[in-house]
Amino acid sequence: MPKIQIDLELCDGCGACVAFCPAFVLELHDGKVRVANPEACLGIRAKQLCSECHETAETCLGCVACVKSCPTAAIEILET
Repeated sequence: MPKIQIDLELCDGCGACVAFCPAFVLELHDGKVRVANPEACLGIRAKQLCSECHETAETCLGCVACVKSCPTAAIEILET
């Protein structure tokens, strides 16, 4: 199952990753991207926007479309 790490300091909220994700895994929230299901977060800060934990996206295809479309390199896929 892929784990998605988002560096919120790099994220500019452009939404390119949201638009390119074929599995609708990502969403914009308060001007930053996050995994659409924050309850899936593995870290202790579940349901909060942070860059300290790795969020598990059960529907993620591991296609890295989000990574390739991000102009600020704010997204990283840690496992596929």
